Amino acid sequence: MAEDAVRILFLVVLALWTTQLPSADGAFYRRRPESKVVLEGEDASLSCSFNDLSSDDVVNWQGPPGETIISAGRKISVLYGRRHSIVGDASQGEYNLHIRGAQVEDSGDYRCSTPSVRAAADVTLTVVVPMVGPPDITGAELPLTAGDELLLRCRSRGGFPPPRLTWYNGTHRFGSEDTAGDDEGGSVTLELFTARVSKWDDGANFTCVADQGFPDIVRPRAASRILRVDYPPTVSVPSPSVHAREGQSVNLTCYVDSNPKATVTWRKLGDRLPRDSIQRERSLQIVKVSKYDSGVYQCEADNRILPVGVGSIRLEVFYPPSIDSTLSDKASVMYGHNDFSLNCFADGNPKPNIRWRRKDTSLYWENPLRFHRVRYDVEGTYQCVATSDGFPVVKKEVEIDVLGKPQVEAASPQVSTNQGDVARFYCDVIGDPLPEKVTWLWRNKNGVESVLLETNNGISITEKIVGKMKTATLSIDHVTSDDEGIYICKAANIFSSDQREIRLTVKESRTSIIAIISVSVAVIVMATVSVIGVFVAKRKGWICADEKHATPALSPIRSVPPLPKYGRKPGHGTNDSGVEDLEMQEMDGTLKPRPPPRLDKDWTSIGLSYPRLAHSNTLPPYSTVERQRPDGQDPRLSACIQEEDSIPVVVQVEPPAPPPKDKKRRWKRRGGDSAGHVPQPGGNSASHVHQQGGNSGVRNHHQADNVLNEIQAESL
Repeated sequence: MAEDAVRILFLVVLALWTTQLPSADGAFYRRRPESKVVLEGEDASLSCSFNDLSSDDVVNWQGPPGETIISAGRKISVLYGRRHSIVGDASQGEYNLHIRGAQVEDSGDYRCSTPSVRAAADVTLTVVVPMVGPPDITGAELPLTAGDELLLRCRSRGGFPPPRLTWYNGTHRFGSEDTAGDDEGGSVTLELFTARVSKWDDGANFTCVADQGFPDIVRPRAASRILRVDYPPTVSVPSPSVHAREGQSVNLTCYVDSNPKATVTWRKLGDRLPRDSIQRERSLQIVKVSKYDSGVYQCEADNRILPVGVGSIRLEVFYPPSIDSTLSDKASVMYGHNDFSLNCFADGNPKPNIRWRRKDTSLYWENPLRFHRVRYDVEGTYQCVATSDGFPVVKKEVEIDVLGKPQVEAASPQVSTNQGDVARFYCDVIGDPLPEKVTWLWRNKNGVESVLLETNNGISITEKIVGKMKTATLSIDHVTSDDEGIYICKAANIFSSDQREIRLTVKESRTSIIAIISVSVAVIVMATVSVIGVFVAKRKGWICADEKHATPALSPIRSVPPLPKYGRKPGHGTNDSGVEDLEMQEMDGTLKPRPPPRLDKDWTSIGLSYPRLAHSNTLPPYSTVERQRPDGQDPRLSACIQEEDSIPVVVQVEPPAPPPKDKKRRWKRRGGDSAGHVPQPGGNSASHVHQQGGNSGVRNHHQADNVLNEIQAESL
């Protein structure tokens, strides 16, 4: 926006500067003439001045009529000599045209020019003659009727230049601005035409404005016409629907719009007006409404102009619900009847919501009350409940009486009891009429049925009536497994019979079961404690501490390797007695590292024959018991081997078999006798372990295994 304004300002300055710029050929305008508007009889002055006029330049004025020369220099033509003159300082190039007492014939275009100025300046002088008075309006002098056409004519009263006429409806322009000239007095005329008027045109102010176009010189003149239109009644109601409670007072009102005023009457469609109703022109008052006053009321307005106006109001009266008296107080139905229903009718406004409820409960059902299959549990008192907003609840009770065969229900289909206890069976019997007696039957394991009576030993039967239900109880004392079977509760009346089966299961006594469980738990606990005690004693070496026999202290040169397959007993290091061998078990594990293999000898040449073995005392014995010895004990002595100064030991070992491919598989010994013999491939004992001093040898498998392991370690 700012850039556009600067650009426009620059162009205007450039144009003015160009206009005032002196030409290379001669003079130029210092002040151009300007158009003028004056009232008739006033003086008019048209300005014109130049710069750089030469002595040869002559300033001329031309004007009406046509382009007649008015002056040359300062000389005025004889035709304009009385009222026209040239004023201003000629030495300054001022040649202003002055007209005294301007007349209408002085209006027109004027030109101020000189031969040395190429573009001559033209101006206009307007001499205004005011209008004599406001324009005249003709038409619609009498009231019109809605639907008639409207023609108004506006005619100006003199004035020069001729005024422009415009119609306004209130403050809004209405119609066109075309005018027609009139030869008499120079007046103009403008018509307003409407093909059809309506009630909305009643009171409309149509105004004709005459404007000569120079509000600063002469103000516009105007004339108005207020339109009167008669129209038929139009009825409107503030509320097409009126609601009232029964007993209240009600006013029904209609608003009527008509010209002239209409007469209003009231009527009720399809019925007469209430007796206590009062008509007051546009309103109808009903002092005390009842439910019979509901309906449609109409007000009619008539002013002798068709059509007659009609308005409708619907009156709705609210009244409390009421249940139809035809509903019976009691209904009898047969047991097992299908699709039995009770329907309840109730009147009220608003329309009541009808539901059924069982008395003294919160159980509700929709209306009508339907029973797909009638049983005794549906018997009782039901209430038809009708509710409407704003009114108290209305109820009516209906008693449903169910007739038919009995219905037997057992408390449980199966009874379980301990041997020697009392077994009780319960069943409830419902029927109308109620059976006189309940029969108990027993079907044993073989399918034979028999009737149970109180005369039987240990059997008691009781019956109790509560309302319309009978409860029967069967009790059997000191039940045994022979009493197991099916117990049948059976009842009958005049219509039919029904029965229920209850299975009896007899369990063993709880005392025997508890005793067996207690003994079993005690045995398991004692066995567990014994195993743990043996295990701990063998770990601590307490079992072998009492033995006084000495064994040679063997000092292996190297770490003991894992026991070869041919030097171990089957069973992963367990004795024949079943007690786990702790020392052999540790050798199966990772407590004793396996020595690296001898790469310089073939595996089949290691430990085949050892006729003699000298025992060195440089290394301590290598066994599990020795690692757990008490402080200060001779490391060469085993807790389970007797001491000897020198013990010659001869061991012959068969060549070991190739190692198994499956490394996860444990090595197994091929077996040995209790004296420590190691069988040879032929099946005979090849070597024995001898001890000096009259000892019988290694006394248990632990000692034999330790000796064998140390011999193998020494051989490797």
